[in-house]
Amino acid sequence: MNLLLDTHIFVWAVTDSPRLPDGIREALLDAGNSLLVSSASAWEMSIKASSGKWPAANDMLDGLDEAVTGLGATVMPIRIDHAVAAGRLAWAHRDPFDRMLAGQAIVDDVLLVTVDRAFDGSGAAVLATD
Repeated sequence: MNLLLDTHIFVWAVTDSPRLPDGIREALLDAGNSLLVSSASAWEMSIKASSGKWPAANDMLDGLDEAVTGLGATVMPIRIDHAVAAGRLAWAHRDPFDRMLAGQAIVDDVLLVTVDRAFDGSGAAVLATD
């Protein structure tokens, strides 16, 4: 399976956080799965760190490429078709980072890995770990 990690899942996986659910941890460790980290996650982390909303994100920003590689993931760039899909989502959720992740998951037909219930109704397929 191709798994697109939302920003928190990515950070929790890299930092081996106990907040990462066991079912998701197992999916990330499964060699049969390909892990993707969106460029939108870097954008989100840097915007939120610089605005003071997520100061701890600063700790990862300088070594972000190494963190992605160390996780065995690949960066998913933001393409024009992703941006168009994100903007056209019939979804009331206004967070631009979440909209981009949902748009990318839909366009590239990958599973979005998240614990955020805000993605319900986005149209993106979400990895179920229950």
